[in-house]
Order: sequence, then C-alpha cells, then structure tokens
Amino acid sequence: MGYEVDIMVRSILLRGFDQEIAEKIGEYMQKQGVNFIRPTIPNRVEKLENNKLRVYYNDPYSETLNNEIYKDYDTVLVATGRYADLSSLGLNNVNAKLSVNKKLETDVDCKIIGTENVYALGDVVEGKLELTPTAILDGKLLAGRLLNIHNEHMTWDNIPTTVFTPLEYGCIGLSEEQATEKYDGQ
Repeated sequence: MGYEVDIMVRSILLRGFDQEIAEKIGEYMQKQGVNFIRPTIPNRVEKLENNKLRVYYNDPYSETLNNEIYKDYDTVLVATGRYADLSSLGLNNVNAKLSVNKKLETDVDCKIIGTENVYALGDVVEGKLELTPTAILDGKLLAGRLLNIHNEHMTWDNIPTTVFTPLEYGCIGLSEEQATEKYDGQ
C-alpha cells in the first residue's frame, strides 16, 4: 500500500517455528519494503503534539549500554504475546505451576483449597500450543471425561499450524530445530 513499515523484533522471527522458513518469510517481507529492527524491544511510546507517536528503543547495532534512539510514526501496533491474568485466582497461595498431565490436571495441592481437582487448558498451560482450536478440543475432551462419556485425551504431537504471512506457511509436527534437539544422536 506504499506505507513505510518497521517491525521491532525481540529476538527471532516466528519463535517455535522452523527458523529456515521463518527467515525466508522475513527476507521476502524485507524485499517488499518491510524494515525489521532486531533484536530490540521498544522502551516506551510518547504521543507528540502533532498526533504522531514517538517510539523509543535501544539501537540493536550499538555496542554501548546507553543507546536509546527514537523514531516517529503515524500508527503503532503492539503484539506482545499472551499471558493469562490469573492473579485473582490465588494460585500463588497453593504454589501452582500451570504444567498439566495428560488429563489436564494441574499440580495444585487440592487439599489446601478444598476441592478434588484443578484443571488447566488453553493458553494458560505451559509448553503447549496457544491455538484456539486446541483449547476448544481440550475443553470438549475434559468435559467428556468429567461426565464419564469417554476417556479420550488430547494428542499434542502433530497439530497442523499455519502462519498468515505474505508467503504461505503451514507445518505439522516438530520444527527442524525441535527434532534435532529431541532426536540428536539417536
């Protein structure tokens, strides 16, 4: 559309996906005019009198510690990732970690809170894909088990995933990096 676009990237593109493909997507986007500023994290955004937004960030190419620079923009979009707001549940009182077993049971000491089981599913579960379809299926399977309708569990090994970028990208199973880490030397 002819607009100048900068994307500030904390570290690598498309974390969790095959990095060879992620870099190809980044190279393609750069050829189309997208400027990647990486590795960097914006420090703050300031609204100027002319309604522009000034984004302060550390210069990724500077070797000094005090290297904050800025750039002015008409529009700023922020994609910071997802963190579940669980503060009101009081899980810190029972030393809960949101890792789950295959039944989606957490490691919460249920005797402390006076209930039989505490389950977790969806984006709050550590180490699982943060995808709406998997969260929905997790919920359906858990409900079926709790109601004694079936005893099915989620299979996390080969979940098809797609990334909506200018280059079509879909994958299933482990990335090359994950496969190398898991099976290296076998």
